[in-house]
Parts: sequence; C-alpha cells; structure tokens
Amino acid sequence: MITITKDKIYRSTFSLKKTKPNSEEVKEIDVRDIIFSMGEDVELGEDVTFSRIFDIIIFHKEFFNILFNAEMDGLTIEDFIHDYEKEFGVIIPHQDYNLQLYWDTMVYEIGERVEYYDSVGFEAFGKIDTRIDGEGYSISIELTSLSQIRDRLVVLDNKFEIEDDESFQDGLEPAFSANYRPFRVSDVFGGILYTITRYGKPEDRDKSRQEAEKKSLEISEWINDGTIYDRIVSHDIRDDIREMIDEEHPDDDNVTFWDILYPKEKPIGKSSKEIMEDAIIAISESSDLSLEEQLREADESEDYERAAKIKKLIDKRDAKKNKK
Repeated sequence: MITITKDKIYRSTFSLKKTKPNSEEVKEIDVRDIIFSMGEDVELGEDVTFSRIFDIIIFHKEFFNILFNAEMDGLTIEDFIHDYEKEFGVIIPHQDYNLQLYWDTMVYEIGERVEYYDSVGFEAFGKIDTRIDGEGYSISIELTSLSQIRDRLVVLDNKFEIEDDESFQDGLEPAFSANYRPFRVSDVFGGILYTITRYGKPEDRDKSRQEAEKKSLEISEWINDGTIYDRIVSHDIRDDIREMIDEEHPDDDNVTFWDILYPKEKPIGKSSKEIMEDAIIAISESSDLSLEEQLREADESEDYERAAKIKKLIDKRDAKKNKK
C-alpha cells in the first residue's frame, strides 16, 4: 500500500489506518521512487490537495508523458504547467467542494447481450452555491482551469456499483455494489491526466467551454420558440447527431459550473447536458434516423461509450412518452 500525504510518501503492508504507530512495516519513500510503485494500491491522506498530486506529476513529467500518452491523447504535461501555476484572479463566493477520484461504470443492453466497462473518473463533489439548500452533487471540472482547483482537497471514493437499466429506472438496489474497490497509484495519475486533457490544451479547453455555452443557449432558445426543426440545415443528420452525442456538456443540478463563475442575465433553467439531450431526441424523432439505429451502429463498431450514452437517451425518451 502506498500512502500519499501532504509532504511525504509511505509504503506499508496494509493501509496506515490499520497499521500501528512506529510499525517497522511502514517505510518512507522518496518522491523519485513512486514511479516504481505504479501497480500498488494507494490511499490519500486527509491533507492532500490537487497541487500535491500535480507537483508529483510535474516532477515525473518526462516519464508520465510516455506512460500516459494514450490517456492524454498525445498532449504533454508541459502544456498545462502554465495554466496550473498562473494566478486565478476571480473571487468565487459561496462554494464548498472537494475533488474526488471515483469508479465510473457503464452498462448497456442490446438484445440478449450486456456490455460493461469501467474507468477512473475525476470530478468535483459538493456545492457551487451553498446558499441553495440540498445535498452535494457531482460537478464537472473538465472545462476548469487547473489554477482554480489547485488548493482543493482530493479524496478517493472507493465505492463501486453497477446498475442495470431496470434497477436504475425503478430506483432499486444496484445489480452489484461493493463498499471498497482499491485504486492503484497509476489510476490516480492516469485518471487526473485523462480528465484535464479531455478538451485539448488549456486554450482549446477554454474555447470549447465558450462554444458549449453559446451552443447551449442557442439550442435552448430554439426549443423554447419552436424553431429547432427549421434550424437543422445540415444534410447529414447522422453526423450531426453523432457529434452532439460525443460532445461532453456539464450537468450540475440544472446550473453549470461556469454559469456560477459567469452569471447570465437570464439563467438557462436547464443544464447544458439536459438541453443537448432534449435536442438530440427531438432531431432523431423528426428524421428517418432513429436512436435505435445509432445504437446498433455504435455496437457494431464496438464504441461502447457512445452506445451507453445513446441507450440513456432512449430510456429518457421512452420515460417521457410513458408519462404522457
């Protein structure tokens, strides 16, 4: 077991929570040696911030650039150092959230076959406006500057659950649930690097955020004024829908993270993700290309991530029809 704290790294036979003080089984290791422990289980101390993790990433940037080349889609850690080190000049009150790594699972069913895969996700969890009552919720940070999250604590959510469509829709217990599934050292660094590079370099990320905000506002207006069908001018609706499905849009309890940072005079009222899902369903129902056909195409090409997203859209569409 590798334990990362605010200023030290330890190796022990078991979690430090189960190891007696002054045990000879606990050895302090140098930050230079952590790359030899990538396959070992890991835990994080209660004082570990994002800056602690990213400083280790920077220390081993040449090695990580090679090891996590696939996760970063060919980008390099050097591309993000300035974004990480720059001063974040916007004061954002009423926020209370930490960062977390968690097990993200996807399950979808086609015919009699069930496909499943999992990955390590990285997100914020808490509230972006504490003035609003209610429990904490997940907050996407894929479009967020690293300088903004630099001082946030990082925790590991070891809970692991698999939900099938039926149990999820009916509010039943998950098909499989475990209180603890360990993370490896490589999961921590790989999960973070995959998330922060999802939209490309920082300048590409910021451009994507601006475009997503603009598109979400436009689609919301088209839906509200009933002109969405007239706005679909592309002759290849298949590509339009595929592109919309593949894009990621924040879903932060009907208020996006950036809506709080840069408030609009007229709030959207729906999350970017919800607006986009409604648009995809509306376009699909008005064309000869059904979501079921999209699902079959994704399944045949073994693009399980898109297939899972399309299956959720089909479930959402059917649920709306059943309410009518």
